[in-house]
Amino acid sequence: MGNAFLFPGQGSQTVGMGQVLYQRLPEAKEILDQACHILGYDLKKLMFEGPMEELTDTRVAQPAIYTCSAMYLELAKQQGLEFSFAAGHSLGEYSALYACDVLGFEEGLRLIDARAKAMAAENGKGMMAAVMGLTEEELVEVVKQQKDVCLANLNTKTQIVISGTESGIQKIAEELEGKEITVKKLSVSAAFHSPQMAKAAEDMKGRIEALEFREPKAALVPNVTGRPTKDIKKIKECLIAQITGQVRWHDSIIAMKEQGAEAFYEIGNGKVLRKMNKVITLRPKCFSLELGGEP
Repeated sequence: MGNAFLFPGQGSQTVGMGQVLYQRLPEAKEILDQACHILGYDLKKLMFEGPMEELTDTRVAQPAIYTCSAMYLELAKQQGLEFSFAAGHSLGEYSALYACDVLGFEEGLRLIDARAKAMAAENGKGMMAAVMGLTEEELVEVVKQQKDVCLANLNTKTQIVISGTESGIQKIAEELEGKEITVKKLSVSAAFHSPQMAKAAEDMKGRIEALEFREPKAALVPNVTGRPTKDIKKIKECLIAQITGQVRWHDSIIAMKEQGAEAFYEIGNGKVLRKMNKVITLRPKCFSLELGGEP
């Protein structure tokens, strides 16, 4: 029983993110100032002023989203919200680790900075596309014909992101054309959550293994399993597997619901996860946080 905190991933960034929190919540200001010091560049200026092209760059977007979610976590604390479950969509899993006290803010930010740079090194080597209208079982049958394409993000029952080579995804799009199925190319620079991220995963493996993970104060739901756990060894293994592995988001939400989540709260910029939850389950509801009022 209890609430579930959800943390957004890459794609939730917008110019102006976190600015009101920075101006009105001292704890949030402290976090962003600390992030700028750790990173060695003016993340605040990029978050508040953009330009969007720079903010969308993987190397900036990932630290910005992680930091902004930490700022919103301070707002959740101020509003007296507590949680029994935590999950983050892809990059958001690092925010969930921080929220659960598995990692400190600086430890998480340095990991995110390294992750973003490692993933950005693979830019131009693949792409991703959202397929809407097929279940996982149906899409598997289509994708298995292309060895260089895989299922990456299982967001809802019928909204699934595929990842791989441009030619492979194009062939899948052509095959599905005219079948009342939508294939939408995503504005990302590489094939995230696919075997093409193997080099980035290997780079992160050593960094993650070198850290001491602390026992989580709430059940964490790793992307690759979609099942709540407090097992530190399992959490670390799943984080290492995440860069090339699947984001089983639909399974994560359903698992938390089945284990007694009474409400979901999106802790971060935007309402991407809130909108997704309306498709996955109407009960319990998913709320966004607002400064100075109830979610």
